[in-house]
Amino acid sequence: MSLAVSPPATFVAKKANILKELTSQERDLSPKGSPDVQILPLLELINSHPLLVTTSSCAGRVAIYAEGIRTGKSTLEENVENGNAIADVQGGSIGGKGSGGYWIYVTHDEPIGEIGTGSWSDLLYNGIPLTTGATVRNDDSSSRRYVHFKFEPMILHVLCANSEIARQLMGIAIAAGFRESGYNGNIVAVRCSLRIDAPVGYLSPSGESIVPLVDDNYLKTLMQMSIERYMENRRRTDRFFESLKKSFNLGDANKSVESKEERRIRKREEGLRKQRDLGRTTMELRT
Repeated sequence: MSLAVSPPATFVAKKANILKELTSQERDLSPKGSPDVQILPLLELINSHPLLVTTSSCAGRVAIYAEGIRTGKSTLEENVENGNAIADVQGGSIGGKGSGGYWIYVTHDEPIGEIGTGSWSDLLYNGIPLTTGATVRNDDSSSRRYVHFKFEPMILHVLCANSEIARQLMGIAIAAGFRESGYNGNIVAVRCSLRIDAPVGYLSPSGESIVPLVDDNYLKTLMQMSIERYMENRRRTDRFFESLKKSFNLGDANKSVESKEERRIRKREEGLRKQRDLGRTTMELRT
């Protein structure tokens, strides 16, 4: 694409602020506090284009999520014609993330197919004790906070300098397999439907334990399904990466965006190297 049209000043200012936050050592507004390491090369490639800047991203993840507290209770209305009861949830937030919803387990790394010791429940429920439905008292099914097993593929939001490059970016994403992609204004959402969202239990009324709805074999099956989706997610992400390079004539980034953990490791290695160099210099002076 020709870059004859310069980006608007407002876009240039926004991109500068976003890139400053991206390379900052301060936590960002996401629950994790920083971009996923696995997606950093893609972010840097996109941000090397003068008309594009990433605004939010997730490389893909496996997670166990507990719903938030419902804001209302179900009422039952009787269908006069056939006598069936119809559930009418008033003010509820089914599957919602607000009102106290939280992640119990999250990993952005490739899911594992086997575990060495313990059970899948131990791993995925992160030590929260299990109880049985028979021991749960005062359990109102209309207000249950369900616990979900989730696989979520890569998702990316990109702010574009104009609608022309937004349409081009969306076309590249769709061709790479992210067929659910779309854009609103000049923000492109790169996404696909490689998802799993399965209820696997619910929180006890106290919220201190989980009432499982499935056994360990089912949890293992969900993890195996997630491995297949993770591999396909990675293939599509790689295709998207290569298509971006070709379509926009972008080279590999020369300088990677450094994560907080990578910076901590680098600083530690630099300190150890300085100590070794100082030790050698001291030995040379003594000899």
